[in-house]
Amino acid sequence: MNAAGSPAAVPDAPPAGSALKTGARLATLALLALALVGLWQSSRLERWSFDGPGPGLFPMIVSVVFVALALIVLIWPGRAASTEEGDTELIDQATRQQTRRSFAIYVASLLVLTAGSAFAGFTITAVAVSVLIVRFAEGRSWGAAFVYGLACAAIGLIGFGWLLRVDLPSSPIERAFFSLVR
Repeated sequence: MNAAGSPAAVPDAPPAGSALKTGARLATLALLALALVGLWQSSRLERWSFDGPGPGLFPMIVSVVFVALALIVLIWPGRAASTEEGDTELIDQATRQQTRRSFAIYVASLLVLTAGSAFAGFTITAVAVSVLIVRFAEGRSWGAAFVYGLACAAIGLIGFGWLLRVDLPSSPIERAFFSLVR
């Protein structure tokens, strides 16, 4: 209000989310540029050979999808800082701490995966990493974590080790399994 009691003229200010929208637009442009570089690099690889798909087919498909998604987000960016319900995503401190804790557990699980596969073999490492993630990062029960871990190990042994003949880190468990099925 000015001295005469009428509302003061306020110059046109940019919308409240314009800085955020500009940052999102720049991030999308950067991702589009990276996707285009990936597309360019994958186009130089052989996509098909006499015996089937070549080493460039999957990277080419992924690059095309990334370019298309980046273009879609660039053309129709959506509203900044809103969810489907229209509320802003405010995160309380407890949720932030839980997210950081889960991230730390995932990082620790990668370290267990690296060291475990070198010393304990595939099966024990798959179970240990799965239990670590499912029980502590995702907060599921011990039973669910062990069942999931055993299922991951069995699927990995059968799918990768036996059917696809991938060389897995071996321990007595893997050697006994492969002696039964090969």
